[in-house]
Amino acid sequence: MTLDWNKMLDRLMRIIKFDATVWAEIEHDENATAEAAVVVVAAAILSALGAAIRGGGFQGFIVSFLVGTLLNWLLWSLVTMFIGTRLFGGESNFWEMARCLGYANAPAALGIFGAIPCLGGLVGLAAWVLSLVLGFFATREALDLPTDKTIITIVIGWVVVLVIYLLLGGMIGATASVFS
Repeated sequence: MTLDWNKMLDRLMRIIKFDATVWAEIEHDENATAEAAVVVVAAAILSALGAAIRGGGFQGFIVSFLVGTLLNWLLWSLVTMFIGTRLFGGESNFWEMARCLGYANAPAALGIFGAIPCLGGLVGLAAWVLSLVLGFFATREALDLPTDKTIITIVIGWVVVLVIYLLLGGMIGATASVFS
């Protein structure tokens, strides 16, 4: 499978312009799965580099890259799809949701600016909020839900993903202390 870099960049530009039609296009284009993965990986690398430069070193880079963004994309997609389809009767499958939310992760690339003292944290917060806003549009389109049900789906999904991360963090921390 070859990637259409021009199509991917065009879609990213349309997302930046808040062109709502791009989400349906991404949802229905099976070739966009690889594109979404590239967007997630590129954003993860840039974000992880910002964390590494800020002081996390190579270990911080790996943790931020693998756990922080890649796992979040897949987990966010699964949980959002499950909640939207089961609780609200939305219509989507995992890969449709993953494609849309993969593109919604693009602002994580701004994490590269995390290395800038004082500004880095603010840019990171802005990137997170922007990803959440884009996630709203992506979720609404992928699940074909009205605004109110989309908001509830995102809030419940965010809480579920947070709880999962806290549980995983606790298990990883406990395992690390046993072996140190």
